[in-house]
Amino acid sequence: MIKLSLTEEKILIEDLENLERALNISLPNSYKELMIEFNGGIPEKEYFKGGYGISTFYPIKNGENNIEIVMETIQDILPKDFFPFGDDMGGNDFCIDLSEENYGKVYLIIWEDDDPVFLTNSFEEFLEGLTEIKEDF
Repeated sequence: MIKLSLTEEKILIEDLENLERALNISLPNSYKELMIEFNGGIPEKEYFKGGYGISTFYPIKNGENNIEIVMETIQDILPKDFFPFGDDMGGNDFCIDLSEENYGKVYLIIWEDDDPVFLTNSFEEFLEGLTEIKEDF
């Protein structure tokens, strides 16, 4: 199980339901479970295969980089149906694809590149794939 530090104030399922209604989206259960437990924060295991590191999971509410602030900042340049859930300290965003055909797939948007980098088929697989050691493969 993943652990996050420097988390924000706990949220309720109603907070996630309000977010889903406001954005007209349906988030994966594994993502919602993580947010209810931690509401964002810094992961103890930060590296995903390929050497990509996630420095922060965005909180739903509270904090400097909560989802509302992030969405306001990048929604006009975010690929359609992508939901940002964290960053890599370099200004790049980890996202979940919420489209019907690719629902739940996780990508890294490296903003200076043209195409998002596919990472895994689900948010759950993303969490399970995090390690403490940077491995480039």
